[in-house]
Amino acid sequence: MSKSVIIYLLNILLLVHVHLNAQVQSCLFRNPLCFYSTDILSYLQILHKNSRYEEMLPFLYEPSELQRIGKNKALTSIENMNFGYEFRRVGIKEEKKNQLWTITYQRVLFGSSETFRVRCRNVDDSTRLLMNSTQRKLVFYPKRP
Repeated sequence: MSKSVIIYLLNILLLVHVHLNAQVQSCLFRNPLCFYSTDILSYLQILHKNSRYEEMLPFLYEPSELQRIGKNKALTSIENMNFGYEFRRVGIKEEKKNQLWTITYQRVLFGSSETFRVRCRNVDDSTRLLMNSTQRKLVFYPKRP
């Protein structure tokens, strides 16, 4: 192959790479399945396991709720969340195009299989879990037998 053909092919590969990266970046955090090749809850579990609690804040708390309860209380709550179980996504339903989703997960807790749902909404180009304190307790603080 001539040098000009090789350069041409390398330029094409570079353009494809840039285009694919732009596509990945364009959807990043904008829907619940676009969190670095995983979903929102799996991403939060990874952050939690690495003690990156502050990075979890925007996905778990609306700005108004965060202002009401305070950042320190929210961070303490996140630190105490139970992500020590395996779960898998079993379904997703888009309720409003690019705005609102319900995701169904399945987990095994204390030998029993359990299904739970979370709702997500796109707020300011970032997907957030829609949870009140009761829903957070159900998902992140499961009852022990």
